[in-house]
Amino acid sequence: MKSKTKLTISFAALILGAVSLNAANESFNGSVSTKYTSDYARRGALLSEEAVQARVGFSSEFSGVDVFGNFQTNQSTASLGGDTDELTLGVGTSFMDNLLNTYLGVYNTDHSTAADSDLEGFVSISLNTALTPTIAFYQNTDESLQTFEGQLTYSVDLDLAMLDLGGTLGSTDTLISKNETYTGLTAKVSRTINDQFNVFADVALSDTESRNNETVWGIGLNVTF
Repeated sequence: MKSKTKLTISFAALILGAVSLNAANESFNGSVSTKYTSDYARRGALLSEEAVQARVGFSSEFSGVDVFGNFQTNQSTASLGGDTDELTLGVGTSFMDNLLNTYLGVYNTDHSTAADSDLEGFVSISLNTALTPTIAFYQNTDESLQTFEGQLTYSVDLDLAMLDLGGTLGSTDTLISKNETYTGLTAKVSRTINDQFNVFADVALSDTESRNNETVWGIGLNVTF
């Protein structure tokens, strides 16, 4: 636990140090959002039923390298499931005139029903082409647990609102099973109120090999600065 904490804090200090150098200029962007969701599904697993989520994120640029991070908390309001805190910190850069984007970072998860947190390192690659194909690999730092995930996204401007569609296919290892395949389909409708406020509603279909598919929906508010 101590080694994971030290690694996360060290990485966070590196990221925040770079961000502080850019906070005075326009390269810093931040966001705060809150959301009510009928269920919380991650990598095919239903971590909780009805829940309220809050998220804080930032992105900045330092000497041609993007730095980013976000913290999300999921607080269950139902009797089933638990609370989850998730922290992501990373760096990224682009190649070939922004056609290819690469990201490297750490992802830490604390779940109220688990004895210890899970720290993973990840690498992700995406292409700025049709459907924005993205592949990601996660490696747990304590256990021989891995996750591979592929994703496609597509956005449509409906004039009155923006429609974002997404599809996910992944394979993840858990302490109970290996190579469990999961799939997901998402649709999100959002409308910008002004330059900073955005309201949205989404619906997702989550499915795995070990259970029947589940439909998840949510509604929320996002503020950028």
